[in-house]
Amino acid sequence: MVKKGLYHVKSQTGVGEYEVSTHRESAWTCTCPDYAKNHTDCKHIFAVRFSLRLKESISADQEKAIPQEVAVLPQNCPSCGGRDIIRRGIRRTRFGQVQRFACKSCKHRFTVDKGFSRMKHDPKAITLSMDLFFKGVSYRKICDHLSQFYDIEVDHTTPIRWVKKYLALMAQYSDEHKAEVSNIWHSDEMTCFIKKEGEKGYFEWIWNVMDSESRYLLACKITQTKYIADARKPFREAKQRTDVRPDAIVTDGLKAYQTAIPNEFYNRDSLIRNPHIRLKDFETRPNNNILERLNGTCRERLKVMRGLPDSSNAQSFMDGFRVYYNYIRPHQGIDGMTPAQMAGSQIVLTGNRWAKMIELANMTKAG
Repeated sequence: MVKKGLYHVKSQTGVGEYEVSTHRESAWTCTCPDYAKNHTDCKHIFAVRFSLRLKESISADQEKAIPQEVAVLPQNCPSCGGRDIIRRGIRRTRFGQVQRFACKSCKHRFTVDKGFSRMKHDPKAITLSMDLFFKGVSYRKICDHLSQFYDIEVDHTTPIRWVKKYLALMAQYSDEHKAEVSNIWHSDEMTCFIKKEGEKGYFEWIWNVMDSESRYLLACKITQTKYIADARKPFREAKQRTDVRPDAIVTDGLKAYQTAIPNEFYNRDSLIRNPHIRLKDFETRPNNNILERLNGTCRERLKVMRGLPDSSNAQSFMDGFRVYYNYIRPHQGIDGMTPAQMAGSQIVLTGNRWAKMIELANMTKAG
């Protein structure tokens, strides 16, 4: 199109071009000999009409395929705290459109921070990096993926900062919501390699506590030893994340459980005073197979990392793994739902679950 209503169409012979013009839908003209002789629509006019219809059809399909998300009105104005908020236009950024809001009380205009304010890179690239990290991809391979498919050049330390920043935010947010779990829990411990200067084979212990019905991971605790005091720590955390007292806690034959569980859950007024069940083997029910499967999932990720950093960073990683396992990763054992969905969590995540949870966590933090 040269200008509105005027189009240039190349000759079929490849020599020269003709002008197709219109002022109304039904009044088309062309400078070719065929139109000059017959005064009927020629192949050049048909070509222009077909091109216009194709363009309209593609635009309509794109609008149907990519529904626009309606921005939810904020509850309060960040300036005066007023509640009379309206939508006021769109702000276009290099990452897409952002809804603007305005307060009718103080006339203040603002946008809602979804957790990625002042971040240099696209939120989709950030959440993609986090997802790839927990699916077993190394930081350097994540950078290579961003470079090949999204033309984003970052150093391998950049995804590290993204993961650390947002996992801490998400873990804190998830701990504010209690899980509705069943009265049967499972617990087990596994070793993990900790990178410690001057020592080649330094291992610590990961203690996991999981709900039997929803597969919700209630606690992931790292300790240097596996004595009674260490075994009590994950159960203490599990009690803080739910209001349910279990009737049964299935464990292996570790002797520390025989004292740690009664110390945390013994109740003389309950029908089941001591909920500890020590399994006999892996075949007889109740067994600990679902927790052994969890340990396998955890080992898959740790194998790629070739060990965890120091103890404090290792605990941060496990807190992030707990969030990923409960809220992000679909579980085949519960028909593709996440454990949080199965446990009736109040945190409802749709679409990009990473981005949605970061947005909710940031709104709670700001509030």
